Amino acid sequence: MSLHVKRKIIEKHARYAFYRPSTEAISAMIMDLPYKIINAVLTNLVLYFMGHLRRKPGHFFFFLLITFTLTLVMSMLFRFIGSITRSIEQALAPAAVVLLGLVIYSGFVIPSSYMQGWLDWLHWLNPVYYGLESAYMNEFISRRFPCAQFVPSGLGYDSVSSAFRTCNSIASVPGRSFVDGGAYLQASFGFVKRAYHFYTT
Repeated sequence: MSLHVKRKIIEKHARYAFYRPSTEAISAMIMDLPYKIINAVLTNLVLYFMGHLRRKPGHFFFFLLITFTLTLVMSMLFRFIGSITRSIEQALAPAAVVLLGLVIYSGFVIPSSYMQGWLDWLHWLNPVYYGLESAYMNEFISRRFPCAQFVPSGLGYDSVSSAFRTCNSIASVPGRSFVDGGAYLQASFGFVKRAYHFYTT
């Protein structure tokens, strides 16, 4: 039964002083937890290993923690939007606008360095930003990615010393045959290791 369908019953029980509406909200959240846990584990098992992410248990469980926490946060956000509207139709418009804002200002669609100054503060309030940043840090920090192609390359450049060649990737350093994952994240998205990245080694 959806929140809007139950609303009349909850309001009637609140008027008769049977229980507070907050009691019903907390019980609904608790009853949803087993489904959300099973859903998060099954979905992330498939997603993590099909995406060929780091094959280490610590990194997998941290990824699972990030996605499960983000699932709970987004669920509570949409539950809040549903609670302040009177019908599903009324809830769709603000939910769509909020979801669009969260995705756009997560740091992936528009990197932090490209955000307008007067809207730059939005990504600090965005839970998707922190989830994305933590997932990227979990995958990229302390890793070296080998270069696929060097500059200069091609006919006539085979004899050039490796000290005078560089990767054709962002965050590359001349003379290195790899790109550091942390430097790549900082150069591409502005993600730097912070205190709340407690498991990104």
